[in-house]
Amino acid sequence: MIDGSWAAFGPGETVRLNYYDWGPRMHPRRVVCLHGLTRQGRDFDELAKGMQKLRRIVCPDLAGRGRSGWITDKKLYHVDTYVAHMSGLLDHLGFEGIDWVGTSLGGLVGMRLAAERPELIRRLIINDIGPQLELAGVQTIGTYAGQDPRFRRLGEVAEYLKKVHASFGNLTDAQWSEMTTHSVMRHPDGGYGLHYDPAIGIPFKSVTKAPPPTWEVWEKIECPVLLLHGENSQLLSRATADRMAKTGPKAQVVEIKGVGHAPALMSEDQIAIVRDYITAGDEDEEEKGEVRAPTRL
Repeated sequence: MIDGSWAAFGPGETVRLNYYDWGPRMHPRRVVCLHGLTRQGRDFDELAKGMQKLRRIVCPDLAGRGRSGWITDKKLYHVDTYVAHMSGLLDHLGFEGIDWVGTSLGGLVGMRLAAERPELIRRLIINDIGPQLELAGVQTIGTYAGQDPRFRRLGEVAEYLKKVHASFGNLTDAQWSEMTTHSVMRHPDGGYGLHYDPAIGIPFKSVTKAPPPTWEVWEKIECPVLLLHGENSQLLSRATADRMAKTGPKAQVVEIKGVGHAPALMSEDQIAIVRDYITAGDEDEEEKGEVRAPTRL
């Protein structure tokens, strides 16, 4: 894995963003994985490790998260900005016809890209998100998004993450430890803080109603879609998941048992679901000569 960066042009200002690049750089098949609201690109380490012999995998940090720069105008922390940044990343890398794995917010960005620039997305995997969100789930996110707690020890960070992300499922101590390592930054005066700009949570302050549905975006998507749905998700209802299976691109829905919002994609069984969906048909494509070597890095 190597680090990369690019100058992301978007509404209002330019910010330098970071991404993690796995697998052979000249591999003809590419995957981009985008994290949720308060997370960062290292969340996909296990998925990338499990697929790096099969694909090139790029995992960005959104603006204000991880190693990416923070936006000066805090009002720009919204989906339109993230879509513009990720569209620019794919152009910067020369990517088309990729597979997109998006958890929560990362799934919303993937849906927009698939609807607005269909040449970019070959297959779309969205993790516990959809065109209609439940108020209870949005309000739950609002209880921790943008909080700026301070910690004396890494163990305190791990306990905090276990509490606010309990819906990720039954992760092992090693998985929580790995997540903790990539979820903190050291403060100059000592101790630890979370790895994001607290201003990313501004849109979730005092939420009293669910965001407007975006079924019109869903109906424009033409590529195959896999929807992972946490069995106990407060954000994505089973009714919405069922409607997503029947309308628009008619998503293939896989429910992940014992998990809320959102499956962490760190366990082998969850990784296998994503890997099998992405690699389905590889041999047939190779026989037909439909896989071309990239012309740029």
